Amino acid sequence: MKLLSAITFIVVLVSFNLQANHMTEQHSKSLYTKPVFEPMLNGEWIGLGIAYGSYRDNESPDRKSVSSEQDILEDITILTTNHGVSWNLIRMYAADPASEQVLKTIKKHNLPVKVMQGAWLSSTQSDAENEQQISEVIRLANEYKDIVVSVNLGNEIFVDWSAHKLELSDIPQYLNWVKKVKAAVDVPVTLADDYNFWNKPWSQEIAQQLDYIVLHAYAMWNSQALDNAVPWTEKTYHDIAALHPNKQIALGESGWATSSVGSNGDEGLIIGEASEKAQKIFFNTYRQWLKDNRIVSFYFQAFDEKWKGGEDKPDAIAEKNWGVFNSDRTPKLVVQGASK
Repeated sequence: MKLLSAITFIVVLVSFNLQANHMTEQHSKSLYTKPVFEPMLNGEWIGLGIAYGSYRDNESPDRKSVSSEQDILEDITILTTNHGVSWNLIRMYAADPASEQVLKTIKKHNLPVKVMQGAWLSSTQSDAENEQQISEVIRLANEYKDIVVSVNLGNEIFVDWSAHKLELSDIPQYLNWVKKVKAAVDVPVTLADDYNFWNKPWSQEIAQQLDYIVLHAYAMWNSQALDNAVPWTEKTYHDIAALHPNKQIALGESGWATSSVGSNGDEGLIIGEASEKAQKIFFNTYRQWLKDNRIVSFYFQAFDEKWKGGEDKPDAIAEKNWGVFNSDRTPKLVVQGASK
């Protein structure tokens, strides 16, 4: 049985690489023209970014945790220097003390990393709380001008399945926020949402007011097997690009979980193998496609975070296991011996 499993895994790997090579041949040029968001560091493009949360075990946004400077310094060092594959661009989701602590640490130690800073907007927050996020993200973008290279207003706030979804009637207010932030900062302003929002007619009005679009596309959550994961992602990217032909599209979230529990809610949708071996195959092929086509992106995610999905849930559920590093900062297979 072990021999059969190994042979099956090799067949999947060969098939996956053949499809990836075919995609690279077809799309060797940039997939968009006149990009608005081209993150650079010391004259080099750093568009292959990663989603970052500083929360360690027993820390969470619900607890209003602020990670220590020492822990953040360790994290950024791991991401930028310690392994064959590195990241100089990170995405943070909320304009809060936890994010500012990261920005302060980057500034204090002159760390080689740029940030897409988010504002966390939600229907579960009061109007005052949402307005505070807008004010804070403006302040952070201006106070840390040398670090913040883009502002993202909201994460999955319009897709139908979102637990913190805004209504279509909220679009005028949202566009007011976009207008306010664009007038107050000197960096590109965007919205990050799932492809199942960007493919809707009502996304057009919002897209036109943004500097560029941030797209989420998870093959794993969309019941794709490993061998079709990157082809599905590429097709989804092109489908959205065709609907928004005048906008640069960055990939804000895509990844592969290393564990899942099929009986846990939506994890029944997952048919692809959830393992470190499978994550490595997906990551390497996906990253090469992004690099070949110079697509700005944020891989999801840097470190496992045990608070996600509910601190009362088992550690094996998918939400806790998207990182390329474990929550204790030990590397998973994907970053062991990886090459840039």
